[in-house]
Amino acid sequence: MAPISKKIFFRAIIIGLAVVLFFLLLTQLQPKEYLFSYNSNENAFIEQSAEAKVPSLNVLFLGIAGEGSRGSLLTDTIFVVHLNPSAKKIAIISIPRDLWVQIPHRSQAIKINGLYDFENNGRAFPQATASNLIKQKIEDITGLTINYTVILELEGFGKLIDAVGGIDIWLEKDISDPLLVNPHNPSEIFHLEAGWRHLDGDLAIKFVRTRYAPEGDFYRIQNQQQIISALKDKLAELTNIWGLTTWLKIWQSLDNHFISDLDFNTLWQIFNLVRGIPADQIEYIKITNRPPDQLLKAVTLIENSLGQNVYTLIPSDGFEQYQKIQNYIKEKIST
Repeated sequence: MAPISKKIFFRAIIIGLAVVLFFLLLTQLQPKEYLFSYNSNENAFIEQSAEAKVPSLNVLFLGIAGEGSRGSLLTDTIFVVHLNPSAKKIAIISIPRDLWVQIPHRSQAIKINGLYDFENNGRAFPQATASNLIKQKIEDITGLTINYTVILELEGFGKLIDAVGGIDIWLEKDISDPLLVNPHNPSEIFHLEAGWRHLDGDLAIKFVRTRYAPEGDFYRIQNQQQIISALKDKLAELTNIWGLTTWLKIWQSLDNHFISDLDFNTLWQIFNLVRGIPADQIEYIKITNRPPDQLLKAVTLIENSLGQNVYTLIPSDGFEQYQKIQNYIKEKIST
């Protein structure tokens, strides 16, 4: 058997670490004797003693449908992973795609899921590397500084699910969506019965896309968070038996399906921070128009170019008024 080149070996490790970070692989390994502190001036990590307080990090994750799909660059999945190594906590903050926002530095308004598409102006994935507008808007909404951004398309997501052998989820009630088809039988609608269900890549893609429920997009956000949790469990289960072949398989599944400004050194050091955080210290935060918080309110607008009614969400205090949302997030991540 021909030896594996050093270049391929390191590429496999890099992509493997990206997967670990993306799906929050929280193993029960003890943290190292040292931690790392992010230095924003030098854009690098600095080694510190374990007693030192390590600043938090915020990673923005965007999920897109990808080429061949309608609205290929619309970010229908938007969440921020807030890492607090000193407190050993992680918060996953989901932002609804229908939030109506002002485009930074412009007078126009748009749904937040269209900012990435707007900025890239016709470029195709993975050449669509510009994400400054949505990054700035997420900072405005949450009050958090975004340190890094990861963009993943659905095809790569499905291939990743298949690469790990699928995932298992628990459904409290049946799912039936007449707007989606069964990926294994296009003549049938998408349907999953209540109980434990094993999802391959195709079924997982449908599961994270369905929003045929009274909760609408908030229902989809809930499904997305369940997928993240299931993947984290699966990766934790497999971490002790994976070899280089598996890392290469994952690299092949994601190649050309994601964009990120994370480099190898940063990924490795973030991984060392994340793996010491217990699994029960993950909090899922949803910004919704539902009680008891009701941070948003639904507004129907008339879209001039089409003359159609458009469902949108704005902050409960008014358009572009994010102080209540920022306070809510601050309280959640500091308690």
